[in-house]
Amino acid sequence: MELDKKEAEVVNRAIQSWEDEARISKELATELRGSYSVRNANVDAIAIYALISAVSCGLLAFGALVLDEKWIELLRKRWGFSENIVGILFTLVAGLFVYLARRRMGNSGSAKASNEVYNIAIILTVAIAITYWTRGLLDGPGNYALPLLFAAIAYAGIAIFLRSTLLWVSAIIALAGWWGAQTHYWSGGSFRFLGMNYPLRMTVFGLVIWTSSWVIGQVRSLAFLKTTTYTVGLLLFLVAGWTLSIFGNYADYEGWKALKQSHFWFWALSFTLVLAGMLYYAFQFKQETLRDLCLVFFLLNIYTRYFEYFWDRTNAGIFFALLALSFWFVAKKAEQWRGKTAG
Repeated sequence: MELDKKEAEVVNRAIQSWEDEARISKELATELRGSYSVRNANVDAIAIYALISAVSCGLLAFGALVLDEKWIELLRKRWGFSENIVGILFTLVAGLFVYLARRRMGNSGSAKASNEVYNIAIILTVAIAITYWTRGLLDGPGNYALPLLFAAIAYAGIAIFLRSTLLWVSAIIALAGWWGAQTHYWSGGSFRFLGMNYPLRMTVFGLVIWTSSWVIGQVRSLAFLKTTTYTVGLLLFLVAGWTLSIFGNYADYEGWKALKQSHFWFWALSFTLVLAGMLYYAFQFKQETLRDLCLVFFLLNIYTRYFEYFWDRTNAGIFFALLALSFWFVAKKAEQWRGKTAG
């Protein structure tokens, strides 16, 4: 079994403590120390950086070939292929990538990072296949909701089949795109749907995804997606909520620019109170992901409010001095809470 340096230190201290207290024999202690090895962090870092570089180059190559040169369209027109034929071809290619990813997962299940490279190829080929399928089968240009919905369903199904968190994230993002496009279509092109503008709609969507992580966690076959759903849903909720605190439920951009930002004080105050409540809950119940993301957006919220209300009225040095003092107070309280929970 391989452990990183910190994990190995904890295990070694535990073994040493048991040996000193005569709970285990020296022979057993030696056997336990030999049952694990320390992972080479430098090699892991190099592998991760190389993987990121490979993925980045692959995405750039895809963009250069498909988006800039439009070689698919050139080949399709030259050989007289219909859009449905191109959709069939890329569906077969996507199926091949799924097969290879599944087989690789069985042969090298521990190499999760490199296995995700195949999943990136699946994401791209499925996107192209759905694009050409919908072009060939659907009438009425301008409604992107159905292709996004098909993509979300396809990504979600393949994510469960391959146990891929990357594909699951892609499914959630595609579903978010579908929600925005479909509500725009349902509202007849208006910026409001059921009285909600885009930021409010996406806040509701993020909240639904975030809370659905609990339901997903109750299904044994989907439990591995709980953490990813929780994190992505929370992030969507916070990003949309932060946007809502700036624009409010206002749907006219030109009209919004003409108003003073103090007009939206209710939304800014509501977002601040929600963040404060979530932070308190996170510290009380040791929710690390919730705590970290809320702290980031709490800082972002403070900077946003400063630029909205005090940029032209307050000396920058005084403001940031007060900001530093407030952060010191928060850090001190956090240490006190940590001490109480540890005790």
